[in-house]
Amino acid sequence: MLGSPIYMAPEVIKGEIYTMKADIWSVGVVLFQMLFGKCPFESKSIAKLIKMLEDEDVVIPDYPRISPTL
Repeated sequence: MLGSPIYMAPEVIKGEIYTMKADIWSVGVVLFQMLFGKCPFESKSIAKLIKMLEDEDVVIPDYPRISPTL
């Protein structure tokens, strides 16, 4: 596996077939990190990361305030 799993779409981490939508996921993770200073999902274990991606919703922090369009 090449790359950092915290930036990968779930289907990429699981080794499934994926489309360019996986790249959009990665861009979203980078944007989230740029805005809030942390990744939306983080774990030291790939298995735990996959579980988080499957079971948890993204929590959008209250700060900084972002526009509804963004």
